[in-house]
Amino acid sequence: MDHNYKYSLKNPNFLNIGYINAVANLNDKRDRSAPSSYHWKILKCRMLIFSNSSILACPDKTDVKQIHVIFNKVGDDYDMLNSMFLRFSLIQQGRIKNATPELFERCFHYTMTAKLAPVWNVLGYNFMINNREFLTSTKSEDGIKYSIRSSELVTAIELKPVKIHLIRSKEEFVVGETIRVLPSLNKACIDDFCNSLSESNNFKCYKDLRRHWKNIHGYRLPNDECPYYKVRFWRGEPLTYPKICILKDFPIVTPVQRPRENIILANFLDCLKSKMSHFLGMTLIIEGVDNVRHQSIVNMSETQAVSLCTPTQEV
Repeated sequence: MDHNYKYSLKNPNFLNIGYINAVANLNDKRDRSAPSSYHWKILKCRMLIFSNSSILACPDKTDVKQIHVIFNKVGDDYDMLNSMFLRFSLIQQGRIKNATPELFERCFHYTMTAKLAPVWNVLGYNFMINNREFLTSTKSEDGIKYSIRSSELVTAIELKPVKIHLIRSKEEFVVGETIRVLPSLNKACIDDFCNSLSESNNFKCYKDLRRHWKNIHGYRLPNDECPYYKVRFWRGEPLTYPKICILKDFPIVTPVQRPRENIILANFLDCLKSKMSHFLGMTLIIEGVDNVRHQSIVNMSETQAVSLCTPTQEV
Protein backbone atom coordinates (compact mmCIF):
# COMPACT_ATOMS: atom_id res chain seq x y z
CA MET A 1 0.00 0.00 0.00
CA ASP A 2 1.11 3.57 -0.64
CA HIS A 3 -1.20 5.66 1.49
CA ASN A 4 -0.74 8.65 3.76
CA TYR A 5 -2.94 9.10 6.82
CA LYS A 6 -3.79 12.62 7.92
CA TYR A 7 -4.57 13.69 11.49
CA SER A 8 -5.07 17.03 13.18
CA LEU A 9 -4.36 18.20 16.71
CA LYS A 10 -6.19 21.20 18.09
CA ASN A 11 -3.78 23.92 19.17
CA PRO A 12 -4.27 26.10 22.24
CA ASN A 13 -5.40 29.67 21.74
CA PHE A 14 -2.32 31.50 20.42
CA LEU A 15 -3.29 34.52 22.54
CA ASN A 16 -2.68 32.39 25.63
CA ILE A 17 0.78 31.07 24.76
CA GLY A 18 4.08 32.88 25.01
CA TYR A 19 7.49 32.38 23.47
CA ILE A 20 10.87 33.10 25.03
CA ASN A 21 14.50 32.54 24.16
CA ALA A 22 16.76 30.95 26.73
CA VAL A 23 20.53 30.65 26.53
CA ALA A 24 22.65 27.96 28.13
CA ASN A 25 25.43 29.05 30.45
CA LEU A 26 28.49 27.51 28.80
CA ASN A 27 30.63 28.30 31.85
CA ASP A 28 28.54 25.76 33.75
CA LYS A 29 29.32 22.95 31.28
CA ARG A 30 30.62 19.98 33.25
CA ASP A 31 28.83 16.86 31.99
CA ARG A 32 31.02 14.40 30.08
CA SER A 33 28.04 13.20 28.03
CA ALA A 34 27.93 16.66 26.39
CA PRO A 35 31.48 17.23 25.11
CA SER A 36 30.73 20.37 23.07
CA SER A 37 28.80 23.60 23.63
CA TYR A 38 26.31 22.46 20.99
CA HIS A 39 25.64 19.24 22.90
CA TRP A 40 25.36 21.17 26.18
CA LYS A 41 22.56 23.29 24.69
CA ILE A 42 20.69 20.18 23.51
CA LEU A 43 21.06 18.50 26.90
CA LYS A 44 19.59 21.56 28.62
CA CYS A 45 16.71 21.72 26.14
CA ARG A 46 15.81 18.07 26.66
CA MET A 47 16.02 18.46 30.43
CA LEU A 48 13.48 21.27 30.17
CA ILE A 49 11.17 19.13 28.04
CA PHE A 50 11.22 16.20 30.45
CA SER A 51 10.92 18.38 33.56
CA ASN A 52 7.67 20.09 32.55
CA SER A 53 5.12 18.18 30.46
CA SER A 54 3.30 21.39 29.56
CA ILE A 55 5.99 23.24 27.59
CA LEU A 56 7.28 22.83 24.04
CA ALA A 57 10.94 23.51 23.27
CA CYS A 58 13.65 23.04 20.67
CA PRO A 59 17.32 24.01 20.30
CA ASP A 60 18.13 26.75 17.82
CA LYS A 61 19.53 25.41 14.55
CA THR A 62 22.48 27.79 14.36
CA ASP A 63 23.12 29.59 17.66
CA VAL A 64 25.36 27.51 19.92
CA LYS A 65 23.59 28.54 23.14
CA GLN A 66 19.98 29.38 22.26
CA ILE A 67 16.84 27.37 23.10
CA HIS A 68 13.30 28.25 21.99
CA VAL A 69 10.56 27.70 24.59
CA ILE A 70 6.78 27.95 24.18
CA PHE A 71 4.63 27.96 27.31
CA ASN A 72 1.09 28.63 28.52
CA LYS A 73 0.77 32.20 29.82
CA VAL A 74 -2.40 31.24 31.70
CA GLY A 75 -1.47 29.69 35.04
CA ASP A 76 1.91 29.22 36.70
CA ASP A 77 3.96 27.84 33.78
CA TYR A 78 6.12 30.96 33.59
CA ASP A 79 6.96 30.78 37.29
CA MET A 80 7.85 27.10 36.85
CA LEU A 81 10.05 28.00 33.88
CA ASN A 82 11.94 30.59 35.90
CA SER A 83 12.52 27.99 38.60
CA MET A 84 13.83 25.51 36.02
CA PHE A 85 16.05 28.15 34.43
CA LEU A 86 17.75 28.66 37.79
CA ARG A 87 18.01 24.92 38.33
CA PHE A 88 19.48 24.20 34.88
CA SER A 89 21.64 27.33 34.63
CA LEU A 90 19.64 28.87 31.78
CA ILE A 91 19.11 32.58 31.21
CA GLN A 92 16.05 34.19 29.63
CA GLN A 93 17.05 36.42 26.73
CA GLY A 94 14.71 39.30 26.00
CA ARG A 95 11.04 39.68 26.79
CA ILE A 96 8.10 37.31 26.37
CA LYS A 97 6.98 37.33 22.73
CA ASN A 98 4.03 36.01 20.76
CA ALA A 99 4.44 32.51 19.35
CA THR A 100 4.28 32.08 15.58
CA PRO A 101 3.00 28.96 13.76
CA GLU A 102 6.53 28.34 12.46
CA LEU A 103 8.09 28.37 15.93
CA PHE A 104 5.19 26.35 17.33
CA GLU A 105 5.73 23.72 14.63
CA ARG A 106 9.48 23.48 15.30
CA CYS A 107 9.01 23.20 19.07
CA PHE A 108 6.17 20.68 18.75
CA HIS A 109 8.20 18.59 16.31
CA TYR A 110 11.28 18.45 18.53
CA THR A 111 9.32 17.87 21.75
CA MET A 112 7.29 15.07 20.18
CA THR A 113 10.31 13.18 18.85
CA ALA A 114 12.18 13.60 22.15
CA LYS A 115 9.30 12.15 24.16
CA LEU A 116 8.61 9.21 21.84
CA ALA A 117 12.17 7.88 22.17
CA PRO A 118 13.31 5.19 22.65
CA VAL A 119 10.13 3.39 21.54
CA TRP A 120 10.12 5.44 18.33
CA ASN A 121 13.56 6.72 17.33
CA VAL A 122 14.39 9.60 15.01
CA LEU A 123 15.90 8.63 11.66
CA GLY A 124 16.78 11.56 9.45
CA TYR A 125 14.37 14.48 9.48
CA ASN A 126 11.09 12.74 8.66
CA PHE A 127 11.36 9.07 9.66
CA MET A 128 10.98 7.27 12.97
CA ILE A 129 11.82 3.62 13.60
CA ASN A 130 9.90 1.48 16.11
CA ASN A 131 12.27 -0.58 18.25
CA ARG A 132 14.34 0.58 21.20
CA GLU A 133 16.87 -2.13 20.27
CA PHE A 134 16.97 -1.26 16.57
CA LEU A 135 20.71 -0.55 16.66
CA THR A 136 21.43 -4.25 17.17
CA SER A 137 18.59 -5.57 15.01
CA THR A 138 19.40 -7.29 11.72
CA LYS A 139 15.87 -7.31 10.32
CA SER A 140 13.59 -4.69 8.82
CA GLU A 141 11.70 -2.69 11.43
CA ASP A 142 8.34 -0.94 11.48
CA GLY A 143 8.63 2.76 10.82
CA ILE A 144 6.75 5.95 10.10
CA LYS A 145 7.41 8.61 7.51
CA TYR A 146 5.85 11.79 8.82
CA SER A 147 5.36 15.48 8.22
CA ILE A 148 4.11 18.18 10.60
CA ARG A 149 2.51 21.51 9.69
CA SER A 150 1.14 24.01 12.19
CA SER A 151 -1.25 26.92 11.84
CA GLU A 152 -2.68 29.03 14.65
CA LEU A 153 -5.65 26.67 14.91
CA VAL A 154 -4.36 23.13 14.34
CA THR A 155 -1.23 21.05 13.93
CA ALA A 156 -1.58 18.62 11.03
CA ILE A 157 0.35 15.34 11.12
CA GLU A 158 0.64 13.17 8.03
CA LEU A 159 1.80 9.58 8.56
CA LYS A 160 2.89 6.85 6.18
CA PRO A 161 3.61 3.41 7.71
CA VAL A 162 6.69 1.74 6.22
CA LYS A 163 9.33 -0.92 6.77
CA ILE A 164 12.88 0.35 7.31
CA HIS A 165 16.00 -1.71 6.69
CA LEU A 166 19.32 -0.21 7.81
CA ILE A 167 22.23 -0.93 5.47
CA ARG A 168 25.12 -1.94 7.68
CA SER A 169 28.61 -3.18 6.87
CA LYS A 170 29.81 -6.60 8.00
CA GLU A 171 33.36 -5.56 7.14
CA GLU A 172 35.45 -2.73 8.51
CA PHE A 173 35.13 0.68 6.90
CA VAL A 174 38.19 2.09 5.15
CA VAL A 175 39.64 5.58 5.46
CA GLY A 176 38.04 7.91 2.94
CA GLU A 177 34.91 5.79 2.52
CA THR A 178 31.65 7.74 2.24
CA ILE A 179 29.07 6.69 4.82
CA ARG A 180 25.91 7.95 6.52
CA VAL A 181 25.63 8.51 10.25
CA LEU A 182 22.75 8.12 12.67
CA PRO A 183 20.51 9.76 13.59
CA SER A 184 20.77 12.51 10.95
CA LEU A 185 21.57 10.21 7.98
CA ASN A 186 23.97 12.94 6.84
CA LYS A 187 26.87 11.96 4.61
CA ALA A 188 30.36 11.89 6.06
CA CYS A 189 33.62 10.10 5.35
CA ILE A 190 35.72 7.77 7.46
CA ASP A 191 38.74 9.59 8.88
CA ASP A 192 40.26 6.94 11.15
CA PHE A 193 39.63 3.72 13.07
CA CYS A 194 39.72 3.61 16.89
CA ASN A 195 40.10 0.46 18.95
CA SER A 196 39.11 2.27 22.13
CA LEU A 197 37.55 5.51 23.29
CA SER A 198 40.84 6.59 24.84
CA GLU A 199 42.11 7.11 21.29
CA SER A 200 39.18 9.35 20.37
CA ASN A 201 39.58 12.08 23.04
CA ASN A 202 35.83 12.88 22.95
CA PHE A 203 34.75 10.53 25.75
CA LYS A 204 36.64 8.95 28.63
CA CYS A 205 34.66 5.72 28.84
CA TYR A 206 31.85 3.77 27.21
CA LYS A 207 29.46 4.84 29.98
CA ASP A 208 29.95 8.48 28.94
CA LEU A 209 29.30 7.59 25.31
CA ARG A 210 26.11 5.67 26.15
CA ARG A 211 24.84 8.59 28.21
CA HIS A 212 25.69 10.93 25.35
CA TRP A 213 23.54 9.01 22.87
CA LYS A 214 20.71 8.68 25.39
CA ASN A 215 20.79 12.32 26.52
CA ILE A 216 21.35 13.96 23.14
CA HIS A 217 19.61 11.62 20.67
CA GLY A 218 17.37 9.35 22.75
CA TYR A 219 19.19 6.28 21.35
CA ARG A 220 20.04 3.30 23.54
CA LEU A 221 23.46 1.85 22.77
CA PRO A 222 23.92 -1.84 23.67
CA ASN A 223 25.70 -2.95 26.82
CA ASP A 224 28.60 -4.41 24.86
CA GLU A 225 31.14 -2.01 23.43
CA CYS A 226 31.89 -2.02 19.69
CA PRO A 227 34.64 -0.54 17.47
CA TYR A 228 34.73 3.19 16.80
CA TYR A 229 35.48 5.43 13.87
CA LYS A 230 36.36 9.06 13.55
CA VAL A 231 34.17 10.53 10.83
CA ARG A 232 34.66 13.85 9.09
CA PHE A 233 31.89 16.10 7.83
CA TRP A 234 32.28 18.93 5.35
CA ARG A 235 33.48 21.22 8.13
CA GLY A 236 34.74 20.97 11.69
CA GLU A 237 36.90 18.45 13.48
CA PRO A 238 36.32 14.68 13.14
CA LEU A 239 33.79 13.19 15.55
CA THR A 240 33.84 9.74 17.17
CA TYR A 241 31.01 7.36 16.24
CA PRO A 242 30.45 3.76 17.31
CA LYS A 243 30.34 1.48 14.29
CA ILE A 244 26.78 0.55 15.22
CA CYS A 245 25.71 4.13 14.38
CA ILE A 246 27.32 4.18 10.92
CA LEU A 247 25.51 3.02 7.77
CA LYS A 248 26.87 2.19 4.33
CA ASP A 249 24.02 4.03 2.62
CA PHE A 250 20.56 5.51 3.09
CA PRO A 251 18.14 2.96 4.63
CA ILE A 252 15.87 0.94 2.36
CA VAL A 253 12.29 2.12 2.95
CA THR A 254 9.41 -0.01 1.63
CA PRO A 255 5.61 0.27 1.90
CA VAL A 256 3.52 -2.24 3.86
CA GLN A 257 0.13 -3.88 3.31
CA ARG A 258 -3.03 -2.39 4.82
CA PRO A 259 -3.32 -4.80 7.81
CA ARG A 260 0.24 -3.96 8.84
CA GLU A 261 -0.42 -0.26 8.25
CA ASN A 262 -3.21 -0.39 10.83
CA ILE A 263 -0.95 -2.00 13.42
CA ILE A 264 1.93 0.45 12.87
CA LEU A 265 -0.39 3.46 12.99
CA ALA A 266 -2.10 2.22 16.15
CA ASN A 267 1.26 1.66 17.85
CA PHE A 268 2.50 5.12 16.91
CA LEU A 269 -0.68 6.94 17.95
CA ASP A 270 -0.94 4.98 21.21
CA CYS A 271 2.65 5.94 22.03
CA LEU A 272 2.02 9.59 21.15
CA LYS A 273 -1.06 9.76 23.38
CA SER A 274 0.80 8.02 26.20
CA LYS A 275 4.01 10.06 26.10
CA MET A 276 2.49 13.42 25.21
CA SER A 277 -0.97 13.25 26.74
CA HIS A 278 -0.93 16.97 27.65
CA PHE A 279 0.85 20.01 26.31
CA LEU A 280 0.50 23.74 26.98
CA GLY A 281 -2.27 23.06 29.48
CA MET A 282 -4.38 21.05 27.02
CA THR A 283 -5.24 17.39 26.64
CA LEU A 284 -3.85 15.96 23.41
CA ILE A 285 -6.79 15.16 21.12
CA ILE A 286 -6.04 13.50 17.78
CA GLU A 287 -8.78 13.87 15.18
CA GLY A 288 -8.89 11.29 12.41
CA VAL A 289 -7.76 8.47 14.70
CA ASP A 290 -11.04 6.60 14.11
CA ASN A 291 -9.70 5.57 10.70
CA VAL A 292 -7.31 3.20 12.43
CA ARG A 293 -8.31 -0.08 14.02
CA HIS A 294 -6.44 -0.16 17.35
CA GLN A 295 -4.51 -3.41 17.21
CA SER A 296 -1.65 -2.14 19.32
CA ILE A 297 1.00 -4.75 20.05
CA VAL A 298 3.15 -2.45 22.17
CA ASN A 299 2.62 -2.38 25.92
CA MET A 300 4.02 0.99 26.93
CA SER A 301 4.49 0.04 30.57
CA GLU A 302 6.69 -2.87 29.53
CA THR A 303 8.79 -1.12 26.89
CA GLN A 304 9.81 2.05 28.67
CA ALA A 305 9.62 3.49 32.14
CA VAL A 306 9.40 7.27 32.25
CA SER A 307 12.69 7.54 34.09
CA LEU A 308 14.54 5.84 31.24
CA CYS A 309 13.71 8.55 28.72
CA THR A 310 14.72 11.44 30.96
CA PRO A 311 18.14 13.00 30.28
CA THR A 312 20.50 12.77 33.22
CA GLN A 313 23.21 15.23 34.17
CA GLU A 314 26.28 14.53 36.24
CA VAL A 315 26.66 16.73 39.30
